[in-house]
Amino acid sequence: VYEFEMIVAVSKSAGTTSHTFGVGFGGTASINNIGYRLNVQNPTTSFTVVAIADYVMFVQTASNTTITGAQTSANLGLSFVTKGTVSINAGGTFIPQYTLSAAPGGAYSTNIGSYIRIAPVGASGSNTSVGAWA
Repeated sequence: VYEFEMIVAVSKSAGTTSHTFGVGFGGTASINNIGYRLNVQNPTTSFTVVAIADYVMFVQTASNTTITGAQTSANLGLSFVTKGTVSINAGGTFIPQYTLSAAPGGAYSTNIGSYIRIAPVGASGSNTSVGAWA
């Protein structure tokens, strides 16, 4: 079982084809289960805007989960924070990925400062305590 945290900012500056943006995990690792909280900042044309609505969801699948409505802006910035756990059955790669419902006509870039942190918590199915409990 691993805990993970991911902070991602993506942006694009071309293309107006309507598309949605989704997040998921791929790779060769066999997953027993996964659960993570996803806090999404609604897409904007800039990361410098202060008051932007955001929303939160709890996801329990590694498959792609759509996190935006249809987007048609040429200039777009999107950020999200993910925290959760994943139980691995058989080792392999564990790859965070994003999926677009259609090619928007301009590629997204993952921005500087984006990262994923992953750390072991305990064996699958174990009742592991990390830290002191009252």
